[in-house]
Order: sequence, then structure tokens, then C-alpha cells
Amino acid sequence: MKISLYKKKLIYYLWGISILGISMGMQTLNACMPSSPNDVFIARIQSFQFDNQSTNFQFSKHNFIFRPLTTWFKYSNPNHWKSDFRFKKIRKNDLVIGLAYSPDGAKPKDYQISSLALLHCNNDILSIAKPLSPFLAFDRKKGRCYYGNTKGLLDGFLDHDQTYFLHKLQAKYPTCRKLYSAFPLPNI
Repeated sequence: MKISLYKKKLIYYLWGISILGISMGMQTLNACMPSSPNDVFIARIQSFQFDNQSTNFQFSKHNFIFRPLTTWFKYSNPNHWKSDFRFKKIRKNDLVIGLAYSPDGAKPKDYQISSLALLHCNNDILSIAKPLSPFLAFDRKKGRCYYGNTKGLLDGFLDHDQTYFLHKLQAKYPTCRKLYSAFPLPNI
């Protein structure tokens, strides 16, 4: 099996980070681990509430859309969703795409939202708005992590960019009707 130069550099980089993380503590190691496609979810916002340091969310429907079936046993279904950012552009019943993970193994049903963006569908074409908050991402061209929101929400993964994942989403939800039936507005 031939490994590309990029992947070799990435393996050495991650190996070096893991050694550094062990010597400096696990918190430092996690500080440079970007999200993975397993962290991507689509949800319909039911409600949200700000407190002093975070925003708590409730979703009427959510789904981690890129998790393969073989990993479903590994992850808990979230009961509590929170973020450390405030926003102005989201309202109740908006359809969003986001990055979330369970940061505490002792509380696997508590999920931390890294960032959110509005998910749109017009004329059966999906599009993702600019992320509402900065997040940790991997810059494949420079081979390093960065914190920001200058790229698309799905641009910060190790292997593929937002265009790749948007094509996967479009294949899964080829029409707006299919997307909206998967994430319907709640009955009022």
C-alpha cells in the first residue's frame, strides 16, 4: 500500500502531537484535534436559551449524517446540547448544520456544539451559510490547525473539503422535499 506524501506528513504530525500531548497533558492534545465528519449533524431548532456563559439548545429533530452504521454503537444519543457562543442569525424552526461532540466520557449524552450554520435548500440545491462562530479546523494546504470561521463549516476536516461533503449531502437529500421531510417543522 502506497501512502501519499501528504498522508505521511499528517501521520508524523499527529504522532508528534500525541507525544507532545502525553508530555503536556491530554487537554493540550485535544486543543489541536479538528472535528471529524462523525461530528456533523443536521437539526431543526426547537428552542434555545442563553445563560451567562453558554447557549442551551433543544432540537425537534437531529441526525449525525456522516456517521457510518458501524459507529452507531460507539456514540450516545444526545440529551443535552450546549455551545459557548452567542449568535443573532438563528431563529426557532431554522434548519441548521453543525459540529458537535461529547467532551466528557462520564456524560456521553451531553454534547458541545463547536459551530453552526444555516442549511438552505432552493430549487433542490443545498447550500450552507457562513458559520456563526469560529471553530477549530485543519488547513490541508498549510498542514496545521487554525481557529476561525473564514472557511465553510465543512472545510476543516483532514481529508476532504466542503464541496465533497456538500455533494454527499445532495446525494442523500436530492430534493428540498426529501430534506424537509427528514427534518420537518414541528406540528403547532
